[in-house]
Amino acid sequence: MKIKNLLCFGLVLGLMTAYAFNALANISIFPYRIDFENSSRKRVQTVRVINNSDKEQTYRVTMVNYVQKPDGSLEEVNSDDKFFARNHLTWSPRQFHLKPREMQTVNIARKSLANLPDGEYVSHLKVQEVLLGDPNRKKNTNDKTISMTLTPLFAITIPVTIEKGDNLVSKTEVVSYKKLGAKQVEFVLKRLGNKSSRVNLVIEDANGEVIGRLNEVKVYMTTNQLTMKMGTDKDLPSKAVLKVEDAKTKKVVLTKDLQF
Repeated sequence: MKIKNLLCFGLVLGLMTAYAFNALANISIFPYRIDFENSSRKRVQTVRVINNSDKEQTYRVTMVNYVQKPDGSLEEVNSDDKFFARNHLTWSPRQFHLKPREMQTVNIARKSLANLPDGEYVSHLKVQEVLLGDPNRKKNTNDKTISMTLTPLFAITIPVTIEKGDNLVSKTEVVSYKKLGAKQVEFVLKRLGNKSSRVNLVIEDANGEVIGRLNEVKVYMTTNQLTMKMGTDKDLPSKAVLKVEDAKTKKVVLTKDLQF
């Protein structure tokens, strides 16, 4: 029997800070996202996987599809509908073995987009530890049952995005907000447009001091509204300002006055 622990959802939900190197559990992967942008002719990109553990390990590489729920969680689905990139990608190798601290390069290539409608397509590259052979089984001589060793396996997933078309735009609106505690706010964000919304949230006090920041908040095309909790470094003042930045350019795209 195998128990699978998905320790990372490539922010995991798009909520990861923009790490240059993402290391979790027994696996490291870089970069933390792959973008086939409309403005680029690049057909092949690579990720590097490192075995951080002290044991030799076999890894399996797959492409999975997630639906984002309004609370930000990602649910794996078998569907390959119009939002997903899996059918338009190839990748190799699909399984490999690494000694401790060894690295493997995984190539990801996009197929021809000639017959693909304009739009954004997202799937997730999943690198999963696997066990080769049967689990360790031990017979109980008293009741003749079979016990099985439970082995936790680790995985990392990163988003792989394909963009096609010159008219892809995204816009983020703040539908509502409320104070949850002295140092926590809940925001409801709405995505508009025909591509995912990827933003940073910044809260400033009346003096312009940053008292809270949450980077890489992503609202995927599979949902149009996201409820997000955000903590602050200091107690929330009676008045503050929320600045919404484009996560890629760091340009402020929305400013909203907050009152608590």
